[in-house]
Amino acid sequence: MDFTIRKAEKKDAERLKELLETIALLHHEGRPDIYAAGSKYDVSDIEKKLKNKNELILVAADENDFVLGYTMSKIYDIQGGGVLVGHKKMYIDDVCVDSRYRKRGIGGALLEATKNEAIKAGCHIAELNVWCFNENAVKFYESCGMKRQRMYMEYVLD
Repeated sequence: MDFTIRKAEKKDAERLKELLETIALLHHEGRPDIYAAGSKYDVSDIEKKLKNKNELILVAADENDFVLGYTMSKIYDIQGGGVLVGHKKMYIDDVCVDSRYRKRGIGGALLEATKNEAIKAGCHIAELNVWCFNENAVKFYESCGMKRQRMYMEYVLD
């Protein structure tokens, strides 16, 4: 399957919202005690993100310009102090490929393009978090060369 990676545009906002709903559903099914179904952003939120110079949304689109998947990221300038060394990082907030188009190299290409944008922006690291219940995503990120950075632990108290 042929696809191209490009920066998202306003015309993509509705499709991005649809894909965001699939991520929300995955999280809702994995942790219904924390996540509701729906979308964390509406179309106007996405359009605002497209205008923010510190945020980056890349899409993979087919030959008809249909969005197959995306990454949504934000660049942070971490101030040093105490034991923390100052640095720039790209936080990859979302990675999503429509389930009908997975296992075709789209997710890997999106992550690679996102990583390249982080390098261009002078970032020291590009990071994301993934829930342990999402074992397919963990395996995918590791197959793309990502390493485990830390783990959050929890007590569910009720």
